[in-house]
Amino acid sequence: MGQYHIPVNLDKKQTVNPHKLATGLKLWEQLANNPGTGAALVVLLASASNGDGGGDLQTGNPVIGSWRGDRIAFVGDYDDNSRYEVDGATMTGAEIYEAGWFDVSHAVCAVIEYELSGKFTGDGWRDFTRNE
Repeated sequence: MGQYHIPVNLDKKQTVNPHKLATGLKLWEQLANNPGTGAALVVLLASASNGDGGGDLQTGNPVIGSWRGDRIAFVGDYDDNSRYEVDGATMTGAEIYEAGWFDVSHAVCAVIEYELSGKFTGDGWRDFTRNE
């Protein structure tokens, strides 16, 4: 079966759902699929993208760079060994995985769709199709 992982922002209590980004939850699946979790992290961690430079993201969406400077982790549903401080309490990776933090996937997907001229479709594990 394998362990499932999600990227989380420990400071903002936010997460991204890889299935909404057209990839699986296992680490290898997230590494192998594009766009996917890697693209989401580029959007969330961008240090500056005001649209003025060549190659900048053009949407102006406030989710761009919103995780910059925060504590970020990939946590797994079996991860009972790792410990993270969240709001003064200590949580395991598994506890964070199950915590139901705010999902920013919708906003991230909107940026990826615009920038890559495509669309995420489907329910659950979605597909990404580039516009023709």
